[in-house]
Amino acid sequence: MSKRLPPLNALKVFEVAARRLNFTRAAEELHVTNAAVSHQIKLLEDFLGLDLFQRSNNVLKLTEAGERYLPRIREGFKIFQQATDTLLNDNNVLLRVGVPPSFGSKWLVPRLYRFLNRHPHIRVEIVSEVDRSYRDCDISIDFRRTQFADFRIEPFIATEVFPVCSPAIAKNMVQPADLSKQTLLHEVSAMNDPDYPSWQSWFSTLGVNDKDVRKGPLFTLALMALQAAIDGQGVALGQALLVEYDIAAGRLVRPFNVETPLRLDYYLIYAADMKENAAFQAFHQWLISEAQSR
Repeated sequence: MSKRLPPLNALKVFEVAARRLNFTRAAEELHVTNAAVSHQIKLLEDFLGLDLFQRSNNVLKLTEAGERYLPRIREGFKIFQQATDTLLNDNNVLLRVGVPPSFGSKWLVPRLYRFLNRHPHIRVEIVSEVDRSYRDCDISIDFRRTQFADFRIEPFIATEVFPVCSPAIAKNMVQPADLSKQTLLHEVSAMNDPDYPSWQSWFSTLGVNDKDVRKGPLFTLALMALQAAIDGQGVALGQALLVEYDIAAGRLVRPFNVETPLRLDYYLIYAADMKENAAFQAFHQWLISEAQSR
């Protein structure tokens, strides 16, 4: 039996490609070209004398050998990471948490002190680029359910979505029809993701499908749309979890209480083997208790 080890870089590329099940996305995450990913995978397959991926009809799947290989490779990289963390900081445990910027700012960060007070030995690093952070984070919170091999996706918390605006604008509105006279503030995610609440989907829940809602400024972050609403620039769709403090402070109001089933679901995303990590367990339990106590 050969005692040689396969190239470490090829193993890392394999772990990312196996998790993404897409060479293009793996290349984006690793900041290399598609050709570089393909080259590293071929290098590893040639070294092993086995096919790790099955490619058919533009669908990428792990072979039986790849399925057996992946958990042990992931375990190895996890051990490397833990050894490095221990060496760099023996007295503190670092927990990396991925979260969308607006959800992090409006929901997670205002509550985070409660976790830190209970667990002063755990350092928390908040990472806001969630779509690029699953690999680097111990746990992520996201509204997307992107599938990754050997990652768990757990329902976390749901939030109602409804119009919000400044008190001054609210004085001129008593029913949804009054929105026709107002500027609608949009989020880019609502335009690009059919599962993300949009003005179109909000009107559809009222049975209104002929309203042109394409006009109005676009914002990359919910934070920006909400700030524009606070400043009186128009009406935004607000997630209840993100606007509760601004409503309590009187910066935003709900102009009319029209009950709709429109909501957004958030999920916890983490590698299956994180269940064995004590810091993860503590943070996971705290998140669940915060969601249940709201």
